[in-house]
Amino acid sequence: MTLYLKHKLSLLLMAIVSVTFINLAINVRASTTNTPTVTLNEPLQTDPNTRNYLPTGTEALYTKIPNQKNAKISVKATDLKSVATTADQGQTYFRGYRVAQTSDGKFYLKVVSFNKAYRGWIYVGSNNPSSDTTSVTNGLTSVQTFKEETPSDTVAKTTFYFTTPKASTLTYTAPDWTQYKVGRNLNATTAYVNDALKVTQIGTKQNNRDNNATYYYVEDSANPQVNGWIKSSEVSAVKQAFNY
Repeated sequence: MTLYLKHKLSLLLMAIVSVTFINLAINVRASTTNTPTVTLNEPLQTDPNTRNYLPTGTEALYTKIPNQKNAKISVKATDLKSVATTADQGQTYFRGYRVAQTSDGKFYLKVVSFNKAYRGWIYVGSNNPSSDTTSVTNGLTSVQTFKEETPSDTVAKTTFYFTTPKASTLTYTAPDWTQYKVGRNLNATTAYVNDALKVTQIGTKQNNRDNNATYYYVEDSANPQVNGWIKSSEVSAVKQAFNY
């Protein structure tokens, strides 16, 4: 009788173990099946000027597309919120350059900050932003980094000169830190100290970057290579006397 019970118990134990392993296998398979897969991953093709963003602080930045192998949080959402309100010159604007979709219908943008300190993937909602890269939600908000205007008649008719021509006084193709990887047009203005400048465009930085500084687009008829954007505080209607 004892041997019979032992045999029955052994069979019961084997059955329990078998069922356990089967359930474990099913759960593992289900878990694998439920993990979102990447169905789209391609570069953005829209005008780069429409792909400037600030983080909202509601979503984290990931090293890879979230839920994929080895994807990790590189910057927490709370830390990104402080980036959005920082009063730098524009170094922490984000530029989007890739879009991805996962099988659960979520879209992500790969972004890099203008100063390249931040780079990664962030959730931007359930609508594909490929054709309209300003239509992002959740982790990013589309922003205008610089607003241009026509100068007043007074400014347009005034002749300007560089206030302190030196190596640190530059003209820019686009005002510094308003576009990704677009910057200096002229490395120094020392050689053009006596050149007369005309202002043909005016603009201001946005989102409290650099205290919303005002810039002039100046044109130099004597040396057109000088033409570019410069801070309004770095030119004056009064010609200075410099010994260079």
